[in-house]
Amino acid sequence: MFEILGIAGIAVSMLAYVPQVVHLGREHCSAGISRRAWAMWLVASLLVGALAIHRADLVFIALQFSTLASAAVILYLAQKYRGRVCEAHQANPGRELTATGGWSPERPVAPAKRVHRSPA
Repeated sequence: MFEILGIAGIAVSMLAYVPQVVHLGREHCSAGISRRAWAMWLVASLLVGALAIHRADLVFIALQFSTLASAAVILYLAQKYRGRVCEAHQANPGRELTATGGWSPERPVAPAKRVHRSPA
């Protein structure tokens, strides 16, 4: 029973990353993304994942693998599109898009530089 609950928790955790990845991938917009924070979360996942492997806890290993993979994808996309801002963030630089696509007035973000780089 607890394994099923753990797997459900992993699924919820993975779903939480989807809006961020989709926005980065579709809009090529890194506004409000802290590459330093995501790098730290990636390192934390590696360290905690080592403990999960040491304990041979399959649910714990799966959680850390999913967190590590999500952090790596977000960090990669944030680096690739650094400095790029989508039209929605340009129009509302002090607010952040929510998972449903609406605006969150409680979560201000610093305005990103409007630098558009040519694809390399």
